Amino acid sequence: MNLYVPLNIIRFYRRRISGKPDKYASLSSMLERARLRITMSEILALALFYPLLSMIPGILLGYLVSEFIRPAEFLVIRGVEIEYWKVQIAMCAGFALLAFGFTRYLILSYPIYLSNIRRGRIDAALPHTVNMMLGMAKGGVPLVSIFRFISENKEIFGEISKEFEKIVLLVEVFGHDIISAMRHVADTTPSEKLKTFLENFINVYEGGGDIVEYLRAKSEQFLTERETYYALFFETLQVFAEIYLALFIVSPLFFLTVLVVFQLMGGGALQLFKVVMFTFIPLGSILVIWLIKSAIPKEPAGFAEVRETVERIDLRIADKKPGFTVDEFRLKLRALKRFLTLPFTEQPYALTLRALSFYLVLPAAIFFFLAYGKMELDFLVFSALSAVILPAIIFIEYRDRLTREMEKELPEFLKQLASLNEAGLNVVEALRHLSETELGILGREIRRIKREVEWGELVTSALEKVESRIRSGIFAKAISMLIRAIESTPSIKDALLTASLYSELEIEMRERVRAQMSMYIIIIYLSFAVFLYTAYVLIQNMLSIFATVETAPVVGTVGFNIGEVKEAFLETSLLVAAFSGLMAGLMGEGKLEAGLKHIFTLVVIVYVFFRFVLP
Repeated sequence: MNLYVPLNIIRFYRRRISGKPDKYASLSSMLERARLRITMSEILALALFYPLLSMIPGILLGYLVSEFIRPAEFLVIRGVEIEYWKVQIAMCAGFALLAFGFTRYLILSYPIYLSNIRRGRIDAALPHTVNMMLGMAKGGVPLVSIFRFISENKEIFGEISKEFEKIVLLVEVFGHDIISAMRHVADTTPSEKLKTFLENFINVYEGGGDIVEYLRAKSEQFLTERETYYALFFETLQVFAEIYLALFIVSPLFFLTVLVVFQLMGGGALQLFKVVMFTFIPLGSILVIWLIKSAIPKEPAGFAEVRETVERIDLRIADKKPGFTVDEFRLKLRALKRFLTLPFTEQPYALTLRALSFYLVLPAAIFFFLAYGKMELDFLVFSALSAVILPAIIFIEYRDRLTREMEKELPEFLKQLASLNEAGLNVVEALRHLSETELGILGREIRRIKREVEWGELVTSALEKVESRIRSGIFAKAISMLIRAIESTPSIKDALLTASLYSELEIEMRERVRAQMSMYIIIIYLSFAVFLYTAYVLIQNMLSIFATVETAPVVGTVGFNIGEVKEAFLETSLLVAAFSGLMAGLMGEGKLEAGLKHIFTLVVIVYVFFRFVLP
């Protein structure tokens, strides 16, 4: 936390803490659990200095509110006249105190909030960490080296790396023995699962038990617990789906019906309805999407995705001097050529939408400018957007299908690699043998690994490149385990079998999620169909009746406008279609980009419905 705070305030709190340390024991425990690199005196100083600063905007806000609601120069309360400036002072003081208390509460609550966030992330990363420890322990890697490896690879293990970093720091810097270091982390970690794991690990280590067997048992236990976790995850997704259907599909339909009634009665509710709907639906949908994204387990980045960097060399070229020179124009031309030919030189699963953006946007832009003025504007915009979105959808679905097929082929590849390693072949020889077999789409990558190794590249570097191209969470975990096993020991059979088992279970769980949540995707489509049908009934029957009597004196005084109501129905339908598509993609496949096809489908239905079905 790089925030400025006066040194005098820090010194003041240091004296208070040294005089009464028991008073701040709970705060000290929270800071330790959150692993914040800040002392108690510093956070207490922050919790005093910035709340005092927040009183200034609090006073200004109180003054603005008092001016906004100013009734008169005097207020009469129970027959007593009170000058309004006194009320203003009281309101400014009240808002200032409110700002002070709220800011102080946020600062002092931050360690608790961070500790709770870390607990969930540690629990999610613990099964993969135990699998990695098991593979390394089978290879004879020392315990401290295992802890050091996990602490150094935060991109793979996430928050649990900070816990193991604490163990390494206590052992190598402060001279603690490994038992006391693990016990300290067990006492201060926010995760009960990690605490239990470390306490049992200490007992096994002190008692001279078999660490490999203990890690194998814990690995199997965590794999069993994943069944319970995914059952709870299914139930959570179902609850979120039902909440979304009730609040953001059914409720807009109810408000649309109420809108029609108010318009017929002469109430100017149309603008208020738009403000409420265009605020309520996006904000509420984003909140539900954020909650679902938080509940979905986060995949690790892996070795390759983090280590893949682009180095820029600063070349200062001096004119008329001997030596090496660089043609900057040719360099820029070569970079442009690489960008333009990227979709034709890379595998589809290695591409991103950013790399394809030029090919998606350029044809649609040309079509838009050529056809502008020759067709209706709404149809032109719809056609141009479709020319961009439809190819993007096809590309995303094709890429995801290839990735899923390679993920299904991964466990078999790891098993065959383990069998060949057990037979006495090293990794390079085993890969050379497997490259000659038929392994489907994954076979292309194996042959590419073999070719790169034959050209002199390290096998671990070639595996990292595969991981960076495929960009799959399952590949990230399996290949990171394989890379570390190769670096640790020539016998990698056990690590490969563990990675294969994990991959099979992860793929099975993903298929179960897709099967379970496909029903809610169907429900979203059916609910949206009911939404449009109700809109059709309201517009076609009720509104058309009043359109015939629009010139009558009574209705004329009401100021009823069918066009405005139809426009409100159209805008609300498009809004519901967009966020319903996002929800369908997130619940069905766990990715927002998977909702692009649902958004496109629902928007096309809305456009066709309001353009061709309704008069």
